[in-house]
Amino acid sequence: MSWDNAEYERVLGTRRFGREVVFLEEVDSTNRWLLENEGRFYLAGATVVANHQTVGRGRRGRRWQDVAGKSLLFSVLLRPDKDSAPLGFLPLISGVAVAESICRLCACSAERLRLKWPNDILVDGCKVGGILAESVSMGERVCVVVGIGINLTQTEEELPRDTRQAISSLHLLSLQPSSRESLLAKILEELEGLYDLFRESRVDEMKRRWSSFAQSRGTAVAVETDSGVARGSYEGIGDQGQLILRDQSSVTRELYSGEILSEARNG
Repeated sequence: MSWDNAEYERVLGTRRFGREVVFLEEVDSTNRWLLENEGRFYLAGATVVANHQTVGRGRRGRRWQDVAGKSLLFSVLLRPDKDSAPLGFLPLISGVAVAESICRLCACSAERLRLKWPNDILVDGCKVGGILAESVSMGERVCVVVGIGINLTQTEEELPRDTRQAISSLHLLSLQPSSRESLLAKILEELEGLYDLFRESRVDEMKRRWSSFAQSRGTAVAVETDSGVARGSYEGIGDQGQLILRDQSSVTRELYSGEILSEARNG
C-alpha cells in the first residue's frame, strides 16, 4: 500500500499539525528518527510516517511488530513549554485523538472503543493500537515525540500473539477507514485541538475527554509496576495523568508508570 501525499494534503484540516510531514518507506523507529532529526522542523506537530518499522518499540521495552503497508505508523513532534500541563497527559490525549478519529471515520460506536491506561487502544476488548511517548531535554526546553501504531488491515495470521492482551486489526473488527491518509489527517486534527488544551493546562477537560473512553470507576484491576503487581479498584486519573488505585484496605495509591494486566467489574 503506497502513500498518497496528494490525498493526505487534500483531507488535512489542521493549522500546523502534520503540515511538515516526511514519509519513509522503511525505518527502524519513527520515534528515533524524529528525535534525531527534530532540528529540521519548525512547526509543532511535525510528523514522520513509515510504511514499515524494522525495530518498532512499545512500552516497557517491548517490540511493536507490523506488516509493511498494513498499519498506520507515525510519530509527532511536540515542544511543550514550562507552563503546559504535566507531560503525563501527552500519551493520554494522543489516545483520545485516536479513539475519537476511529469513532468518526469508521462508524464505530464509543461503547466498542476503550482506552487502557496509559497507552493502549482497544476495540471490543482487543488491542488495535498503542502509543509510546519519549522526551529529551534540550537545554531549557523539552522535546517530546509521540509514536502511534494502529493495526489496519492485518489478517489473524499476520498479527503477533500476546498472552497479556488479545490483538486485532480494524479490518478484522469490520472497521475500515477509507485510507491511511484520511485516518492520519483526522488523528492530527483531533490531536491539534487537544494539544491546545494541554498547552493551556486545561487538566479537567483533558481528564474528562480521556475518561469518556476509560473503564468505569470501581473496576477491579491488576497493574504491573516496577515493584510488583498492584491490585485494587480503578478510581480515575490524577492531575499528573497518573492512575489512581484504591486497594482492599481503602488506601489510595497513585501510579505514574505501569501496565494494567487484567480487570473485572466489582460486584
